[in-house]
Amino acid sequence: MHTGAVILESPVHPVTEGDPLTLRCRYLYQPSNVSADFYKDGTLLHTSSTGEMTIPAVSKSHEGLYNCSNQERGESPESWIAVEASSSDDVTSDLVTMGAVAGVVIVIIALGAILLLIYCLKKRKAGAATQTPLS
Repeated sequence: MHTGAVILESPVHPVTEGDPLTLRCRYLYQPSNVSADFYKDGTLLHTSSTGEMTIPAVSKSHEGLYNCSNQERGESPESWIAVEASSSDDVTSDLVTMGAVAGVVIVIIALGAILLLIYCLKKRKAGAATQTPLS
């Protein structure tokens, strides 16, 4: 039963995959931690005598509704924990794109150099054919 006196401290913003996540169960009228049971989507995950639960490295499977409860003081409202992809995935994707663009640019420059070389050789050959030998 939610009485409003038990609060689950959780991040407001999405947690990044691979980062740690610490949840704290607090009692509104006391600054100290309370013993607590932590739930995700209604299933008991962890019991703590300190009122704290840490997931060392979150993954997408940790996303869901969390709450905590204390036998004597009640339970907290549910809080949604969102998990976002690691920014290293974005960096890897950007590097692959940059590599592909660089590869195309190099191929275009190489083709331009080859065409310029062919043009110069043809011009040189044509110039040599129109010259008269010196006596």
